[in-house]
Amino acid sequence: MKKTAKQMQLNSLAEKYFNLAEELRKNNKYKESVEKYLNSILIERNNVKSYIGLAGSYKNLKEYDKAINNLEKAEKMDSDNAEIQKEIALCFIIKGDFESGLKHLMKAIKLEPDNPDIQMQLALVHEMIEEEDMALMVYQKIIETYPDYIRAYIQKATLYMHMDDYLNSALLFKEIIKKQPDYYRAYLAMGICCEKLSNSNAAKRYYKKYLKQNPPSVDYFDIKYRINELKTEKLRNNNKLKIVKN
Repeated sequence: MKKTAKQMQLNSLAEKYFNLAEELRKNNKYKESVEKYLNSILIERNNVKSYIGLAGSYKNLKEYDKAINNLEKAEKMDSDNAEIQKEIALCFIIKGDFESGLKHLMKAIKLEPDNPDIQMQLALVHEMIEEEDMALMVYQKIIETYPDYIRAYIQKATLYMHMDDYLNSALLFKEIIKKQPDYYRAYLAMGICCEKLSNSNAAKRYYKKYLKQNPPSVDYFDIKYRINELKTEKLRNNNKLKIVKN
């Protein structure tokens, strides 16, 4: 059906309000953007992108119920939109409603099975609710499917550290360094893992590499101190050995 001149004029005005709202939101002016989004929706009730944008502003204003309400309106108009499902999930997760969050994440994954970012969110939720085995399984699936997706390696290695499994953590951080040698935090993590595994020589080596990769770090002096402590411990142990030999 051909649009009338008035309808075209109204659509143009709605688009104008939407573009103004988007610009304001990009500049972190969330309160101001809300008014423009609402003006756009008032003129054009079935504009999905206006509801999504409005929800984004509400989310940044920490008004999560309003964000969810608008995303659910968008969902009714576009049920096959993975981005909508992901955003609803994130709002529920922030509120602490992990069950609802997981439900919408699973919908998002079903709609976009080849999107590792959504799968990462799923793994992170499993971490939050202390389902470490499930999180590890999801990270491993991502690694196997997307071998160059470094985020999954990092998160899995970090989770192993939190679980005090320093051997598996070290193996993964070693792999990360091979794939992305400029990721300086991996050297620090390797140093910690090696120290926990009683390999002081390797720990010192990785701490030094970390400082070399990241010289202006805020923890520079802490790491330097730790290197000196490891040297002192080694000297102390060597002296003990000499006493035993005598």
